[in-house]
Amino acid sequence: MDNVVITIARQYGSGGRTVGEMLSKKLGISYYDKNIIRMASDDSGIHEELFGRVDEYNSAKPPLFKKSSVYTGELVPPSSKDFLSDENLFSYQAKVIRELAEKESCVIIGRCSNYILKDYPNVLSVFIHASWDYRIQEASKKLGGTTKEVEKYLQKDDKRKFEFCRRFTGQEWTDATNYDLCLDSSKLGYEMCIEEIEHRLKMMKR
Repeated sequence: MDNVVITIARQYGSGGRTVGEMLSKKLGISYYDKNIIRMASDDSGIHEELFGRVDEYNSAKPPLFKKSSVYTGELVPPSSKDFLSDENLFSYQAKVIRELAEKESCVIIGRCSNYILKDYPNVLSVFIHASWDYRIQEASKKLGGTTKEVEKYLQKDDKRKFEFCRRFTGQEWTDATNYDLCLDSSKLGYEMCIEEIEHRLKMMKR
């Protein structure tokens, strides 16, 4: 195996992004998160701001009665009326993710990358979660506000991620069967999460 890719899905407040950053530095490999939007914009010629519509943090709830459109890998040409559709914008991000997985070792955060790369043998998919109290504690450090306000934000963010995942993959975001490894950062801590991931990577290389 020439290169390895670690995809990390995470609950807000679980420290999944921090684990990903620490892991990429420790392994000396690239780290990709929101910069995938810029790369998809460069590749497609579509303005970067439009990709915010399907970004997992900013996507609005699908219109009423709109059916889910599970990702198939198909891209539509600029001449099509669907060129700027949410589905095509998602597909361009997926195209970037697949190309990264094929050419280099890296850590990719979110964006349903575990589903997009589910058939790649060089991919380790990870889900980082944590207890509700821990998430509130960690999220409060970034968000500020009252506990109720932080709880409301976490609930909204969870709901958004659920809808995003279901809409484009047909899967449940927190379903453990969709990942190779699920880690509770509130029990393990960041360093132990990284050790567990490294252990699985070594097993993959056997």
